Amino acid sequence: MGGRRETSPHPRTLSGENVITRLLAMSPRIRWRLAGLVLLLLSITATYIGQGVLVAQALARVFGGQGAGSIVWLVAAVVALQLLRSGALAVRDGVALRTSAAVKAELRRRLTAKLLRLGPAHAQRGRTGSAQTTLVDSIETADAYVGKFLPQMIAAVLGAVAVTAYLFMLDPLVGAVVLACALLLPVLPLLSDRVLRDRNAAWFRGYKGLYAENLDALQGMATLKAFNASGRRGAELGHLAGQFCRDSIRLMAAVIGYVGGVAFVIGLGTAVALGTGALRLAAGELTVTELLIILLLTAESFRPLKELEAAYHSSYNAVPSLKAVFEILDSPDPAQGTADPSLTGPPSVAFEDVLFTYRDRDRPALDGFRLAIEPGERVALVGRSGAGKTTVASLLLRFFDPESGRVTVNGVDVRDLPLDRLRALVAVVSQDTYLFHGTVRRNLALAQPGATDDQLEAAARAARAHDFIAALPDGYDTVVGERGLKLSGGERQRIAIARALLKDAPILVLDEATSSVDAANEAAIQHALDTLSGGRTTLMIAHRLSTVRTADRIIVMADGLIAEAGPPGELLAGQGAYARLVAAQDGATR
Repeated sequence: MGGRRETSPHPRTLSGENVITRLLAMSPRIRWRLAGLVLLLLSITATYIGQGVLVAQALARVFGGQGAGSIVWLVAAVVALQLLRSGALAVRDGVALRTSAAVKAELRRRLTAKLLRLGPAHAQRGRTGSAQTTLVDSIETADAYVGKFLPQMIAAVLGAVAVTAYLFMLDPLVGAVVLACALLLPVLPLLSDRVLRDRNAAWFRGYKGLYAENLDALQGMATLKAFNASGRRGAELGHLAGQFCRDSIRLMAAVIGYVGGVAFVIGLGTAVALGTGALRLAAGELTVTELLIILLLTAESFRPLKELEAAYHSSYNAVPSLKAVFEILDSPDPAQGTADPSLTGPPSVAFEDVLFTYRDRDRPALDGFRLAIEPGERVALVGRSGAGKTTVASLLLRFFDPESGRVTVNGVDVRDLPLDRLRALVAVVSQDTYLFHGTVRRNLALAQPGATDDQLEAAARAARAHDFIAALPDGYDTVVGERGLKLSGGERQRIAIARALLKDAPILVLDEATSSVDAANEAAIQHALDTLSGGRTTLMIAHRLSTVRTADRIIVMADGLIAEAGPPGELLAGQGAYARLVAAQDGATR
C-alpha cells in the first residue's frame, strides 16, 4: 500500500478517422440524426439527377422538332422536383442545426464532467485561456463538421457512385472517364494531408496561445497599468497576433491549393467526359438524348464532391479542435475505491513517507513526509513559503496523488475512498477565497444545497458575516460578481468561513483562514474558528503565527520535511525553529 502506484499512459493522438468514429459512437440518437441527414442529402442529389434526365429528354425532343406540347409534362416534373428540393434543403438546414446542437450538448456535458473529475491537478497543466478555448471554441467547430462535412462526405460518396454507375449503363467508356476523375478527388486530401495537418496544428496552437495571453492581460490589467507595462505587453500581444496571422495565411494557402485542385479535377472530368461523348456521338455510338444526359449528369456526378469540398473548407479546423476535446475525455480518471472509513466521530489523518513533486519541478515539495493527526486534534503547519504546507492539504483532498507513500483517513488510503466521500469529509477555508458569479445565498449553499434560510443565517452570524450581508442592496440575494469582486477581501473571507461552518464536516482545513480579515474582526472570527474546530480533526496552515497559538500541536516545516514539532508552549520555550519564527514575526510587526 505504501509503494509507488502506476499511472495510466497518456492517451495516444487521435487521427481524423478516429474523430469521426468517436463522434458516431457518442449516442444512438446522434447516429440516427446523422443517418436522416444523409438520406436528405441523397434525396437532394436524386432531384438533381432526375432534373438532369428530364431536361436532357426535353431538349432532345425540341432539337428533334417536336412541339411544345410534348415537353409539358417534362417541364412540370422539373418544377415538381425543384419544389421538392427546396423543401428538402429547408429541412436539411434544420436537421443539420439540431444534429450539431445535440453533438455539442453531449460533448459539453462529457467534457465538463470530465474536467470536474480530473480536478485541479489537470487544470494546472495548462493555462486558463487554453482550457476555455477547448471547452467553448473547440466544441463550436462541431457545427460545420457534424452539420455539414460529415454527412456530406457520406452522401457525396454514395451520390457519386450512383451517378457514375448510371453513366456506365449509358456508355462504359464515358463512365470510366468520369470514374477515373472521381477517383482523383480522394487522392487530393491524401496528398495535402501532411501539409494541412501540420499547418492546422500550428494554427490551433497559435490560436489557443493568443487567446490565453489576451485573457491573461485582461485579468492582469490593473497590474500592467500600475507598473506602466501595458504598452510593452501590448507590443508582445501584437507580435503573437502577427505570428498567428502568418500561421493563418499559411493554412489558408494550403486550403486554397486543395480547393483549386478539386476545381481543376472537376473541370477536367466534365470536359473529358463531354469530349468523349461527343466523339462517340459522331461515331454513331450514342444518341443525342444520351449525350445530353451525359452532359448534364457528368457535372451532377461531381456536384456532391464539390459540395464536400465546400463543407471541408468550412470545417478544416474542426479535426484538431475536436482532437483536443477527445484527448481530454481520454485522460485517465483519478483512481478511486469503494472503501468506507466507518466514522463514529472525528477521524484520524496520517501521512506515511509521502513523496510528491509538482509537475515541471526538480525538487520535491514533500520528501518522505510523515505526520499522524489524532482524532479531534488541532495541528498547525507553519514555516516559510515553499516549505510544503499547502501541499499537505492538497494531498489530503486528493487534488494530487503522492508519487510514493500514502495519505490515510482512519487508516484507509484516500485513494481507496470514493472521491465524493473523501471530499464530503473535509471542509476548507483557503486564503485564496473563490466566490462564483451569483448571489451570496448561492455561494453559501455550495456547502449544503438544501440549507434553510435559518441555517444560512446562523453560519453567517458565526462567521461575523451576517451584518454586512444584510446591509448589501439585496441582502443574501445580492450578486457578488465574478470571483466575488463586488466584495472586499475580508468580506469574501468571512463568506468562505460561513460556507465551511455550514458544511459541518469532521475534518477541517484552515489555510490562512483569517489572512484577509481586518484586525477589528480577527479576534471574533478566530473565536468562531476555534469553536468550529472543536470536536473536529483540524489542519491549520498559517503564516501569521498569532492564529495558531490555540493549536494542540505545531509542526514546523522546512524543505518538505518536519523540522520541529510539539505543543506551542514547549516549542516557544525551546528556542528552536518555531521560537525563531515567532521572534522574527513579532519583530517585523513592531
